[in-house]
Amino acid sequence: MSDSASQPEFGNEQLWLQIFRDGHPVLMGKQRRYRRLPGLPRCKLCFAPFGGWGGWVARRIGLRPSNRNPRFCNACDRFIEQFPGGAEVPISILFCDLRGSVALGERLGAAAYAATVARMRDTVVAALWQHDGFVLEFQGDSVIGVWPPGFSGKDHALKAVAAARSMARTLARQEDAGDDPIRAGIGLHTGTAFLCTFSAASGLLQEVGAFGQAMNIAARLSALAEPGQILATRAVCDAARQAPPPLRQVTLKGIDEPVEITALA
Repeated sequence: MSDSASQPEFGNEQLWLQIFRDGHPVLMGKQRRYRRLPGLPRCKLCFAPFGGWGGWVARRIGLRPSNRNPRFCNACDRFIEQFPGGAEVPISILFCDLRGSVALGERLGAAAYAATVARMRDTVVAALWQHDGFVLEFQGDSVIGVWPPGFSGKDHALKAVAAARSMARTLARQEDAGDDPIRAGIGLHTGTAFLCTFSAASGLLQEVGAFGQAMNIAARLSALAEPGQILATRAVCDAARQAPPPLRQVTLKGIDEPVEITALA
């Protein structure tokens, strides 16, 4: 994750500040309605379902995956194209990373390994949705989830902790294609990040991304976590208003100051 995002280059800061930090009333109304409809995957902005029975309902009212960017519905894709921008907002961040992926891939073979990654992704996505988070990005055998207050509420840190515990429990019960538990490390952090829309070099693909030191801290924690372990910063516990288990200071790669972290049960 890059630290350098210049807000003046993006524009529409007040609009996206309201969307990500406070919640835009129109978008929040759509999110509440569409969350009631079953089906995955979903639009990353308004949560309109694309699959299942909910996807059938969405299509009946004119919503479908955008031809330009299927991760958003056609309505939200038009909105992003018309109003590109971003803002710095406090968010909770989760990185879930499959442990020992190289050795696991060699042991299972490509097809079975891909099936294991798919099962891990399904588990993480289900936990995110259950606890009002959403998938920011898939990176190979890693999943990045975020809880912006405008989408997830003021108790976003508490929901991030609950989601992490839920996915850790479920992954511990699942097995990969070689009949071993799916072993993943989870990193949690709460801090300020720059959430924004940005396009590919061609200008055709719009996406929502997050940048800044907060993203780097969460990523480093997931890499530091042992298989099946959740590592969280003190900032997460403070924001969730939970008394943290014993804390320790660690030095993370690329982070100047030591970070206080704890392992969540």
